[in-house]
Amino acid sequence: MSQVKQLFQVILMGFLFSCQACSTAKLWEDADPNARIWMDADKTTEAALKERGLHYQVYNEQGVSGFLIEKRGLERMKDYQLRALGTPVTLVVDAAATVVVVGVYVFLTDPVGTCSLIEGLSNGHKGHGGHHQVK
Repeated sequence: MSQVKQLFQVILMGFLFSCQACSTAKLWEDADPNARIWMDADKTTEAALKERGLHYQVYNEQGVSGFLIEKRGLERMKDYQLRALGTPVTLVVDAAATVVVVGVYVFLTDPVGTCSLIEGLSNGHKGHGGHHQVK
C-alpha cells in the first residue's frame, strides 16, 4: 500500500474518532436548559437583576466581572424543544459522517472487493421489485 493511501486512511480514521457524534453533542451543549446565561457587569447591575426577580450569581475573578443568570421557564422550555426536535437530525448527520468515513476507508483498503460487493448487491435485487416470486 502506498504511503499516500496510508496517510489518507490515518486522516480519515482520525476524523472518525475525533468527530464521532459531534453534531449531537454540540446541540446538547448549546441547548443546555440548566446552563446559566452570562451577562457582563457593565451591561446591567445587581439591583436591576433583583428588581426583575432573577436568580443569579455574582462573578468577579481574574479581572472579569459579571453575573451568571439562571434561565427562566420559557428559556428552559425552548432548550428542551430544540433538543427534542434537533436530536434526530443531528443523529442522522453524525451517522452519515461515520458511514462515509468507514465506506471510504473500506474502499481504499480493498477497492476491487468493495466494487464487487456493491455490484453483487445491486444485481441481487434487480427485477424482483422487492417481492419474492413463488413457483
